[in-house]
Amino acid sequence: MLSRLRRFDLMKTLERATWLASLAACGTMQTSAPTGAPAPAGAVVASVPIGRGPTLLAISPDGSVVYAASVGQLAAIRTDTNTVAATARIDPYTTGIAVTPDGSHVLLVAVSSTSLTILPAGNLAQASEIALPQPGLYPGGYGRIAVSADGRTAWVVNEDLWLAVVNLGAATAQRTTLAMRPNDMALSRDGRTAYVAGCQEYCTTGTIELIDVASQNVTATISVGPGPYRFALSPDGRRGYTTNLGGPSLSIVDLAGHTVQATLPVGIEPTGLAVSSDGARVYIASNRTGRLTIASGDGRTVLATVRIPGSPRDVVLSPEGRRAYVSTSAPNAVVVLDTQQLGAGT
Repeated sequence: MLSRLRRFDLMKTLERATWLASLAACGTMQTSAPTGAPAPAGAVVASVPIGRGPTLLAISPDGSVVYAASVGQLAAIRTDTNTVAATARIDPYTTGIAVTPDGSHVLLVAVSSTSLTILPAGNLAQASEIALPQPGLYPGGYGRIAVSADGRTAWVVNEDLWLAVVNLGAATAQRTTLAMRPNDMALSRDGRTAYVAGCQEYCTTGTIELIDVASQNVTATISVGPGPYRFALSPDGRRGYTTNLGGPSLSIVDLAGHTVQATLPVGIEPTGLAVSSDGARVYIASNRTGRLTIASGDGRTVLATVRIPGSPRDVVLSPEGRRAYVSTSAPNAVVVLDTQQLGAGT
């Protein structure tokens, strides 16, 4: 079991746990990821200074605001001007951030959180809390957040083999136990299925579990690359994507057929993942190697690899896919990129 006190640096903990597995995983894909080139002239639209990283990102559904959760600070970045419009003090070392489907609230958890923090988008200073289950000796362990399409329920993964299912209206939460350590998850558009990515035992092979929301029973299990850290769905819900710390790699999964369609190499510590609204492109930010990899949605090819200054941590896309927002350190900033200028097509 991973230490909760090191939750903010989970990627390094998992990297140690999956070191042997990463050697075996390389045999099923290209031997190395592309090294990448600097972003083409005109591709960098802006660099918005923010608080000290590591920084997690979320974007409002209408694309008007990017929220950047740094160490002890949440910044709201207006995308029309690429400036910070508001800030709020938050717990240090954020492990999960999400925006409700109507854009009205931002949800946060941090490394030692005992509750889900809810901030109104219009007034970030007026935070409220919903207590999360804490059955163990130590608080914390919570990470990525997924919100149902109707905005009524938030699901929060916990590394100690469970999910917290939060009723946002009633301000209550219950625990659903798992046979795996979950790292990330997503909900189907119809709200019937939860997709949870994580590790069983030493994570020599990563796992995606499909959970029926009504019964909370596992309906299928899919093996992916070692040490899955992030998970995302294609817009049509047919494909799932995991970035795997072991390898490191991107797994492209046929969710109906329960099979891995392709595995692509990416930069070391792939901590950021976003899928374009048309499903044609997948963006992966690799923390250690300073790379943004752009792959085709079907997993057949890497379209482009771009060097990002510092250590890119997370990436989100505007709704139409024209802009990519990448958080990075040294300098601590959110880099705004024109995706049409990145060599990956329109």
